[in-house]
Amino acid sequence: MANAEADAGAEPSANPKAPYYRDDLVDFARYGRLDAYELTDEDLARLLEVWRWSVWSGRQSPEDDVREASRRLQRRLAREHNIEVEYNTMLLFKQEIEPLIHLRVLLDIPKALGYFFWHCFSLVRALRQHRRYRRVIPARDHNGVPVGYPRPTLDALAMRPPDVLHRHYWHQLSFYSFEERKRLDYWW
Repeated sequence: MANAEADAGAEPSANPKAPYYRDDLVDFARYGRLDAYELTDEDLARLLEVWRWSVWSGRQSPEDDVREASRRLQRRLAREHNIEVEYNTMLLFKQEIEPLIHLRVLLDIPKALGYFFWHCFSLVRALRQHRRYRRVIPARDHNGVPVGYPRPTLDALAMRPPDVLHRHYWHQLSFYSFEERKRLDYWW
């Protein structure tokens, strides 16, 4: 009985039969780790697509940054000091930070232009991804809350896996595979 009550409040585990990929990428974890080196090419392509979509859909405007800053303050004060921030005080904080967040967006424009000047193909790829993500309708639970990237939509894309072997940083960090590290007890 106690286990049933404990399981009722537990976070659902990654379900390979679920009709969506969760935006926390737990669907791609293997052996308790999220390691792109351990994934197949197809799973790596899916992982990157879900990651890009979740980051893109998570922030739509500077107002999202303002809300996140407010939530971060509320969570920190509640967790560390057991202090509740009153509603009108949060509105005051929000009004004070909004101009700075919008100014940060304007100040980042030259950096973005410089980046895309040197990485022209990245701009084209990003615009194509933006157009694709606008059409993706997230999977929702029975309450209408978005839960993840719909599996059939992603499977229909037939994406090419990235060529990570030619990236200068891509290499296995250990001489031993994950199974060998587990067997040899190289964790401690």
